[in-house]
Amino acid sequence: MGRVQQNLLIFLAAASPLLVYASGTSPVFFPDDPIQVMPPPAPVAKVRVHKIDQAFDFISNSLQWKPRPSVPSGAVNTLGVPPDSAWFINRHGTHRMTREELQRGAAGEPPVPPFTIVGGKTEGITPGFRMEDAKGRPFFVKVDPPDNPEMTTAADVITSRFLYAIGYNVPENYIVRMRSSDMRLSDKAQITNETGHARKMTADDLEDIVKAIPHYSDGSFRVMASLKVGGEAIGPFYYRGKRSDDPNDLVPHENRRDLRALFVFFSWLNNTDARSGNTYDVIVHEGGVSFIRHYLIDFGSSLGSDGDMAKDPRLGHEFMMATPREAMRSILTLGFLPHAWERIDYPHIPAIGRFTSAGFDPENWKTDYPNQAFLSRSVDDEFWAAEQVMAFTSDDIRAIVETAQFSDSLPREYMTNTLAERRDIIGRTYFAKVLPIDNFRVENGELRFDDLAVQHEFRPARQYEIRWSRFDNTTGRRTLISSTPSPRLPGEAERAAVGVYFSAVITLPGDKLKSVIVTIRKTDTGYPVVGCSRSQNGSI
Repeated sequence: MGRVQQNLLIFLAAASPLLVYASGTSPVFFPDDPIQVMPPPAPVAKVRVHKIDQAFDFISNSLQWKPRPSVPSGAVNTLGVPPDSAWFINRHGTHRMTREELQRGAAGEPPVPPFTIVGGKTEGITPGFRMEDAKGRPFFVKVDPPDNPEMTTAADVITSRFLYAIGYNVPENYIVRMRSSDMRLSDKAQITNETGHARKMTADDLEDIVKAIPHYSDGSFRVMASLKVGGEAIGPFYYRGKRSDDPNDLVPHENRRDLRALFVFFSWLNNTDARSGNTYDVIVHEGGVSFIRHYLIDFGSSLGSDGDMAKDPRLGHEFMMATPREAMRSILTLGFLPHAWERIDYPHIPAIGRFTSAGFDPENWKTDYPNQAFLSRSVDDEFWAAEQVMAFTSDDIRAIVETAQFSDSLPREYMTNTLAERRDIIGRTYFAKVLPIDNFRVENGELRFDDLAVQHEFRPARQYEIRWSRFDNTTGRRTLISSTPSPRLPGEAERAAVGVYFSAVITLPGDKLKSVIVTIRKTDTGYPVVGCSRSQNGSI
């Protein structure tokens, strides 16, 4: 079997090895499992530019609000982890980043003044402009609303740093403090008005935009400058289906673990505007091959911000278009029965907007309108995502929050503490749905692992039962070696030939419905873990 075909099989079935077992046509595990990096991409040829009708996207998705049938996640290796790809690169959860790396994120060199304004806009959620710095680099510029200085720019920078650290492709976003004297207007600059029509941009237009930006006492003001993503732009990607013009796009997007898991990450960061319009595909040329790389963009509606104002208390709790159940509730109560989210008390911190851990329920958190990948998520997707979130210590969170450059300590401390509280709520929620064990390894002849719920002090230590079986890599059958539970490798494993597989079924006494199966392979140097499968209902 060729490696590309093999990877396709793994991607479609790795989250549930039983699918592979049932086929009986190929080995369950290959010598290079678990793969950590996708094979080099196949070159793209003719590519269509995706365009989205925002109104149609909103209505069509709003009508599909029910959770989708459970389908095993794709785009994962035999441990259930997404390999590095054009979509996602494992970072902080796998290889801890330094404080400096967390703060740098995707960024390189900040914008260098003076700045040449090459275009502006008055349409959209927030006004802004496009500029080139002294080195000719193009930047998209966003500003804060008058009533909430530092809020939107901080949200964009903080969220982009977290998503980059988790593993996603994001633009280089910078907080820039500037003055009017740092800017000059290009003779070719145009501005787009509320109706979408463009005309020549004048000095008065630029002055109107700058006047609306909150200023500091010294006359300076701050903006968020986002460096234009390199490559040939081909529009957004969709959270459902595949690109027919991309030979590397093998898994339906609604089944990709790295896209399903965004539900958990976005709930943590309260990034409610999770539509396809805030994604960005580009053709890049690397290693002699042209291929598509996928980006997440535009985070001004995350945390406590909704772009041009503090986030409406309803957002994050209900879809913008009410579901039939929500609509019926309003009809039956005549709107007089308040929702729980209406009773949440938000502190008045203009630079924060509306953001709190009070009332945060990860399982019932909602985007502005339904996202098909999020509705397709499984318990395994949630657990993997929760692991990534819990990898951020409070010091890590503080390091990233500092990149927002709040001018006062109150919003910095509040944001750090609130993100840490929401992090712990996510961990408690999703670690309770499975056996939250990972980092499997064989040491001194025993199978060892970490109980993440214990590690993060969500519950006291507990004892697990481990039963060993021989594993037939051709048929997928397991043959019990001994019914006596023990973490120690069975003698048969020590006597076995190189290349033989063994499986350990891990359970908690009194809770046989939740289990984890770990598969190891004997090599010349030890017993590496090659597979991991989880069950929440005894079906593994």
